[in-house]
Amino acid sequence: MTIQQVVARRLKLFTRRRVVSILDGNYDSVFKGRGVELDSLRQYDQGDSVRDIDWPATARTGLVHTKLYAPLRDQRILVIVDTSSSMLLDSHTGMKKLDGAYGLVVALGMFVRKNRDLIALCNGKPDGTIGFSKFSNTNNHIEKLLRSLDGDIHRTAPGKAPSLATLLQGALHGLRQRTAIFIVTDSLTDPSSVKSHLVKLAGKHQLFWLQLAPSSPFVAELGPRGRVVDIETTQFVDDDIALDHRLRDEWMEYVGTQAKDRERICRSTGTAHGELAIATDLPEVLRAMFVQARHYARRR
Repeated sequence: MTIQQVVARRLKLFTRRRVVSILDGNYDSVFKGRGVELDSLRQYDQGDSVRDIDWPATARTGLVHTKLYAPLRDQRILVIVDTSSSMLLDSHTGMKKLDGAYGLVVALGMFVRKNRDLIALCNGKPDGTIGFSKFSNTNNHIEKLLRSLDGDIHRTAPGKAPSLATLLQGALHGLRQRTAIFIVTDSLTDPSSVKSHLVKLAGKHQLFWLQLAPSSPFVAELGPRGRVVDIETTQFVDDDIALDHRLRDEWMEYVGTQAKDRERICRSTGTAHGELAIATDLPEVLRAMFVQARHYARRR
């Protein structure tokens, strides 16, 4: 199947035209800018940005000089996906979390193909190790990423997936060139536990964090299959706890607190951040993340 068939038959989230109309210009402005590596110097022309003035060269020559940057080519994009068993469950908003993860790979894959960029995948494998795909941009490559990710998530036993901190550590050691890193997770792990990794990665790479709405451990009533099972520990959840409305409200408050902490840490590390509660909102959430990324880039 081609990548377009994967979108149409498997994901059914949004049409290609809709994604392109919302994200096209935003993608280009984020990933196809002036570049970050200095190419050469020339004398200042009217209209040049003051921020690009090379002050040491200006002081040395007595003439105002402007920095010229090498344009970005073959932008490298790495998608880091949490493969914990909870990704197989619907979120508390009713969203199929795999649709959000796969949708991100598809959306980025469309623009990678269009702009001749490169995309790769980093995720936990069923044996608990970290898998790194190669960087490429062909239809076959993007389809292979989707199939590999789908297989890894479904084959990983409960509690065996590498933690988000482990995945970030793997990216930190595995990447040599500047890369745009997209983190996809539904984890409610204390965001401060990964802050040090984000700080180190942000020093060289561009970071995006897509948070998927988590699954609720509470139910309105017990289903036909009986008791509720914790998918990570495979232990039964006490019926009174699973049905407790007061605890459910406290859990929702906890989710909100975690979201605020995560957003604060993302701001402090220059990580563009978005939360996805409905899969079809992905283009709008990505657009907002691209706007954030431009803001952080100007702030540096």
